[in-house]
Amino acid sequence: MTVHVSAALINRNGRLLAARRADGEQAGLWELPGGKVEDGEVAVDALRREIREELGCDVRSLWLYDTVEYDYPDFHLSMDCFVCTLAEGAEPQACERIHSELRWLSRDELFDVEWLPADVSLMRALTYYWDEAFSDQLL
Repeated sequence: MTVHVSAALINRNGRLLAARRADGEQAGLWELPGGKVEDGEVAVDALRREIREELGCDVRSLWLYDTVEYDYPDFHLSMDCFVCTLAEGAEPQACERIHSELRWLSRDELFDVEWLPADVSLMRALTYYWDEAFSDQLL
């Protein structure tokens, strides 16, 4: 079974937003905000919806950075990862039932947290391509 999700690489002032899972078997691990793409929904629309639900704010300037494919024991994950910025004046707030904590991480701090297994390779690549991914010309 494949689970299709959208994830946000939200950059603000040279830092990436990370979210700590509040519950489930992977509680305490860190992930990018986002969530499942519903039937009939495109990945970008799913991401906008999920960020509104999870963080209470809107995103803008979305572009597809990468699609991560990862095999968990019970399912295959296909994760579309979009670089984006928050709407003007938006301040993300953790929805406690989903995330227990939010952190803004610099490039050097990316591995100060324990990422979900599917996010690890993406974070490794991002350490190398940080400047390109978050270039002002692309946002």
